[in-house]
Amino acid sequence: MDDAPKLVADFGWTLNRTLDESVTFDSGFGRSTGTVSLAGRPGMISTQITAYADDGATCITDAFAGMAVALVNAIGEPTVRVPGKYPEIRWAGTQTTLVLKSLRVTLKLDLVTNAWLAAHDQIVDLEKQGLI
Repeated sequence: MDDAPKLVADFGWTLNRTLDESVTFDSGFGRSTGTVSLAGRPGMISTQITAYADDGATCITDAFAGMAVALVNAIGEPTVRVPGKYPEIRWAGTQTTLVLKSLRVTLKLDLVTNAWLAAHDQIVDLEKQGLI
């Protein structure tokens, strides 16, 4: 946990709050627009990468497409595209995955451990089946 505030500072973000298993920061779009979640070691670094959109879907859809192109140009083709109401594009590595998420009013970019992502995907599958 001691490294999380340093990580936030190294990126030039403003630390907002430190808890036992997470820190929140301002990634440039307001208080708590970023999070470093920890459970013994980092499981997820998440940051909002657009301001909140007043016009919703159109603006966010355009920003998602533009960011996807920029990331493909920078790091290559994604390993997974997840369609749906909140689409995601993922670039998997051996231990972590970079996830671009389109939400209703903003975009997020997450770096998650593959173990965290597998657990998250299991929960999503159980929700889709109506089991939780």
